[in-house]
Amino acid sequence: MRDRWRAVLNWARSAAKVWPGSVRLLICALGLWITALVAPGPWALLAAPPLVGLGFLCLRRHHHLGVLLIVFACLFSVQTAMLGAGRGTEEVTDVEGIVVGHSQPGASGWSRLTVLTSTGLTEVLSPSTPSDGSHVSMRTEALDDIRISSNEATVLRTPNRLWQWRGDLRMQLRQDSLASGHSGGALLPGLVVGDTEPQDARMEDDMRVVSLTHISAVSGSNVTIVSLGAGLLAGLCGAGPRTRVGLGVLTCMGYVFVVGFEPSAIRAAGMAIAVAFVFLRGGGISPVAVMSSTVCILLTVVPVLATSVGFVLSVVSTAAIMFVVPIILRRLSLRLSMVPAIVLSALIVPLVAQLACTPVLVAIDPRIGLWSVAANALAAPAVLPATVLGFLSLVCGGVGLVGVPGLLWCAQLPAWLGSLCAWWIVAVARICAGLPGAALDWPEPPWGTLAALGLLIVLGAGSWLLVRRRLWGVPVVVLCICLTALIIVVGRTKPPAHDWLVMICDVGQGSATLINLGEGRGLVIDTGKDPKPVDVCLDEGGIEEFDLLISHFDADHSAGYAGTTWSRTLHRLWVSTNVSGGEAMHSIVEDTGAEVVTTARGRTFDAGGAQIEVLWPPARETAGAEENAGAEETAGAAETAKTEGTEVRNDDSLVLRVEQKGLRYLVPGDIGEDEQFIVAQNLEPVDLLIAPHHGSSDLSEDFFTAAGARLGAISVGENSYGHPTPRAQRAFGPVPVLRTDLCGTIAIYANAQYSTGRSCGGDGQ
Repeated sequence: MRDRWRAVLNWARSAAKVWPGSVRLLICALGLWITALVAPGPWALLAAPPLVGLGFLCLRRHHHLGVLLIVFACLFSVQTAMLGAGRGTEEVTDVEGIVVGHSQPGASGWSRLTVLTSTGLTEVLSPSTPSDGSHVSMRTEALDDIRISSNEATVLRTPNRLWQWRGDLRMQLRQDSLASGHSGGALLPGLVVGDTEPQDARMEDDMRVVSLTHISAVSGSNVTIVSLGAGLLAGLCGAGPRTRVGLGVLTCMGYVFVVGFEPSAIRAAGMAIAVAFVFLRGGGISPVAVMSSTVCILLTVVPVLATSVGFVLSVVSTAAIMFVVPIILRRLSLRLSMVPAIVLSALIVPLVAQLACTPVLVAIDPRIGLWSVAANALAAPAVLPATVLGFLSLVCGGVGLVGVPGLLWCAQLPAWLGSLCAWWIVAVARICAGLPGAALDWPEPPWGTLAALGLLIVLGAGSWLLVRRRLWGVPVVVLCICLTALIIVVGRTKPPAHDWLVMICDVGQGSATLINLGEGRGLVIDTGKDPKPVDVCLDEGGIEEFDLLISHFDADHSAGYAGTTWSRTLHRLWVSTNVSGGEAMHSIVEDTGAEVVTTARGRTFDAGGAQIEVLWPPARETAGAEENAGAEETAGAAETAKTEGTEVRNDDSLVLRVEQKGLRYLVPGDIGEDEQFIVAQNLEPVDLLIAPHHGSSDLSEDFFTAAGARLGAISVGENSYGHPTPRAQRAFGPVPVLRTDLCGTIAIYANAQYSTGRSCGGDGQ
């Protein structure tokens, strides 16, 4: 064993002597990544002069060490300055600059703006989304590594002609793509210029499940295709290596301008330039040096990338493709000489990239997919033509927008053809995401991440032995497969039995409840915030046709409604009479075409064997005098409703008492203490009580006492509100209380028997 370690050390020393520049840059990149993660304050600049001085002292006897210290000190100084500029002061300050990129607004309406200020790029979380190129001013305060503005940005100057042309160009590509009339048209703008707004929730989820999210928005592969294409075209015209590289870099910079200068685009451009530089420059250059230099520059100029999952995945996948793939291809091409090299590449590249990224992916989302590699291999052939055709449409549209006749019309054909290629990618994602084993549960981090990393090392060792024709590789690979299967089987979520009556779905910090009406029919009460969890819950329950009842229109109860309609039929939408004219309700009706049914306190109905009584809210009467009030009074009332927000919606939350096959249960939405007290006055006991408002402390003990439940459930997820509070859990009394964040989805059967998706010791408290 000592001899082996001595051999490894000798190899490392010889490698450092043969490639001193590469080793130097690699150490520098690792050091800058660590300092970016630590994010020291301006005081860290005091360490730069001693490092430079030490570097000069080492130059004579240890030249490479001296150069490393000097280069690292210089880059570290710039990185620290950029960190300080981006983070700003802790006090409330004004940020003024040009918006050069933004993320798509989330469910809350907030978006992340990338603002170019006099001190560099600053990330600001804003409730408004000004047009790119706008000169804005915002009152901001510190929020971790970025800034946040509570007020909408003040636009000091509208975008100039260049930025307007860019906006028109992106919109032109979107319109030309969507004209194809199929799902590929929604994907192409995201794939080419990062415009993901046309993509619906199901497409995003399918792409995520099979690890194709790097295609749904601009990634390093897209930028690489464009940069390499420009460089290779210059090569066909007789240009030398320097000209090819220069043209590739200039094309990349122009492309990033159209995409946007948010950190994800800068990261993609950096990785693309690294790959393009290696291929266009030709021999005589170390991939390690190029890769390390790229990481150094990116982490120096945009240090916030150090905490970006996308940046980690880009570095890991690019490194695996640059270093591991060539070795495997050389070995396999000798052993499988009859198989074309392009076929081997199409199989090996996605396989190696997917395996290398698995430890990172399971740290983000603790699930693994059996079909991710196959999906990447099947989708990969369509990425190149889709990108090239989309870029061609972009070029034609851009020239056409400056007044060249006929080119706007010509841009439609490549956009239509590119959308057809993108349709294939969407179809692959949808089919693979729907196959068994597409999303298997994996242990939560950090143990899940460590397990994935350990299994990857074992698999790599076994594969290396097999490639070198060592028989020991077979049992090593088999052991890795068996251990992976064991982890999946032990940690898998247990589905409910077929005779379940009600399910409290694990949808994170939100609420979704299913009532089983038999023969694939059900009643869905609320949907949670995200579409995927409620979709999974409906699949587990075998629901194919359903009515949807929204207790109130908080995002954590209604925003995930799209997931309920995936491959299912929605008949009716039940809402409170008090909110029947709301914008959120009309949005659901427009998307689903459901018939609206309103209800209020005192009404009862039979939903396929389940007797449902509405206990709250009472219908509000809208007096004519209120409608005819003066304009000022109306505006004041609207402003009051807007400021009250969630409180008003919680007051109007539907409360349902359900009796089904002898099981009685209460679904109380988000009502607060006052409403609970009123409902408790005439409340008949139930077998199951779902905690109001995810276990908030805004409760009435009288309500819990009147319910007299022998089983409690709390629909809750990770949150910053302290839900469920100890007071809420104590209010149930001496009965089992199950929490979805600990137990997973909870299925209730006759006689208040239950099962849980995950083991939680019989009592989820």
